[in-house]
Amino acid sequence: MHEGTRHIDSGESASSGPHVTRGALRALLRSMALPAVMLLNDGTVAVHNAAAAAFLTPGPQGIDRMYLHDGTDLWTIISARADEAAPFFDVRTRMRVADGQVVDITFMVAPLRGAQGALAGAMVLALDALGTRVRELAVVDVDSAEGALESLVERLGRLTSAAHTYVIELEPGFGAEAEVLASWSSSGPPVPLGPFDARNTPSESFTGRRFLCVPEGLRDAYPDEPFFEENACVAYAGTVLLDPAGEQIGILAGLWRQPLEDVAGVSAAFAVTAVAASRMLVARLAQRNLREIEQRYSAVFEGSAVPIVLIDPDTTQIIDANPAACEFYGYARDDLMAMSVLQTDALSAEMVRTEIERAATGQRVHFASKHLLSGGRVRDVDVNIGPLRAGGRSILYSMIHDITERKRMESELERAKRNLEIVVGRRTEDLLRTNAELQQASVARDMVFASLAREMRTSLQTITGFSDLLLGGMAGPLSDEQRRQVEMIREAGRQLSGFSASLLESRRSTDGDTRFEVEPFDLVDLVESIVFGLVSFAEEKGLTLDLVAEDRPLEIETDRFMVQQVLLNLLSNAIRYTRTGGVTVTVRRVGEDHCSVAVADTGPGLPPQQIETVFQGPEVHEPAAGIGLPASSRIASVLRGAIDVQSVVGEGSVFTLMLPISVTSPGKVADPEADANA
Repeated sequence: MHEGTRHIDSGESASSGPHVTRGALRALLRSMALPAVMLLNDGTVAVHNAAAAAFLTPGPQGIDRMYLHDGTDLWTIISARADEAAPFFDVRTRMRVADGQVVDITFMVAPLRGAQGALAGAMVLALDALGTRVRELAVVDVDSAEGALESLVERLGRLTSAAHTYVIELEPGFGAEAEVLASWSSSGPPVPLGPFDARNTPSESFTGRRFLCVPEGLRDAYPDEPFFEENACVAYAGTVLLDPAGEQIGILAGLWRQPLEDVAGVSAAFAVTAVAASRMLVARLAQRNLREIEQRYSAVFEGSAVPIVLIDPDTTQIIDANPAACEFYGYARDDLMAMSVLQTDALSAEMVRTEIERAATGQRVHFASKHLLSGGRVRDVDVNIGPLRAGGRSILYSMIHDITERKRMESELERAKRNLEIVVGRRTEDLLRTNAELQQASVARDMVFASLAREMRTSLQTITGFSDLLLGGMAGPLSDEQRRQVEMIREAGRQLSGFSASLLESRRSTDGDTRFEVEPFDLVDLVESIVFGLVSFAEEKGLTLDLVAEDRPLEIETDRFMVQQVLLNLLSNAIRYTRTGGVTVTVRRVGEDHCSVAVADTGPGLPPQQIETVFQGPEVHEPAAGIGLPASSRIASVLRGAIDVQSVVGEGSVFTLMLPISVTSPGKVADPEADANA
């Protein structure tokens, strides 16, 4: 592409191609609201507008120049960067203004070129000065924004001798959809207004660019655009339009029927004009968005199923009402608009005015009330209320929600709740009375049970005592058959006595009567005393009874009596059901926190099906099943321990009591009936 430029120091162009004169640039510069300056090729100020006066400082010869806060000449920076590829660029620096204040400034610089592309000067626009940012200057008179944009593209077209100039609105991110908002033509049909497909047009090439120029060969570069062919357009220039946040929202573009030679002058004119065009486009888009919002809210207001009324907060007059409000109150729209909210609210006039004042200042957004409908009907309502501006004045919106049915249901639920509380109270009294009766029956049963147990124990002691006397020869010598039968009587008495004791203990642990008293003691000493007490029982049957304890002493902290009960149970069972061999008790520490007592016998052993149920349900009395094992298991649970069993039929069994080293509170006891049914 041809990028040549023409010298613009003279007042007119020497070329037949489009050329921007210095006089035209001066006129454009002076029309700018932002500070704008034209610099000559030596950095002196050729012309400036009133807003730029604060940035100028007289030089050595009394000619105005632009200096940074540290004394550096701005022209030094511009001339050093003038060879950048972009037709214009930004300079961010700090300036000392006329009153001595130092401010941060962003200058947009458009270099001006002369013969052979030499730097002939620059257009400088201050985008951020004296604390006033471009976004604050983007506010223009929205009533004149429409015509202002058309006037601006016409002025730019005449200034640059363009055939067409126009403004395009783009989708975010420069998508395929675009729309021509304003257009001017020197002759012939202008660029058509309205939506168009931006693909395969110069608009598609702006991603990441501020300025785009095709000095000639436009139809060859974009052969799919019929407008260029139909209107004999050969050159194109365009610059991006930005919103106050710096987002690209449009393009200011021009078309020429001759090759574009004065690229620098055109780019300067476009750069300066783009600032005003951006402001105007922002205003037009804001105006359009406002209309869309008004239309949307109008549609919501009219189509809402929720009753809405608009209120004058000063007079309490109803300004407008939607169809849902008319239907709710039972009045025609004109009738409602002739009424005050004091006539529709059952609250006192003073309370209504107070609520309106609070809502107008944002102190109240919701309250409950009762509203009066036509015919004298009264409904419970929830009111959502708040301020808004419409037509240049502040009004209130009020959204009414009918909660009459909800209140009725709440009242019925409250009444049902009170009735339920009465019924529950009566049923509770019945249950308490029934529970007292059951407790009385339980006490009577326990008394009978205790009396029966005492009688059984007394009778059994008599049976076993006299059996021992007979066997000891106190009543004279016994024959072998007599001795055998007396031994059978004594053994049966002992078994029944053990069953009775186990049954009593099982009942006490089930009823929660067992007390849990923690004390420190040596577990090996306790086991040794139990073994010593049962040695004679083992020797009578010809069995050995051994104790193995490598960790001695083994101090633990738990209920000593409960541990003794369980170990007595396990040892006595092991001796009782072992015919030959012996019983070995092993005490050891398991890790840091537990210990174990294993009772191994050489008895008949237990089949697998009995191992699974040996600790469940009530006491089991079959041979080799053991007596008191369910009770022992429950006591072990209270001790936060457990009893493990391993057994081989014909070889023997090992019952192991696992205990924590220290227990501070009892564990939970499982329900024996639930265990039996599991």
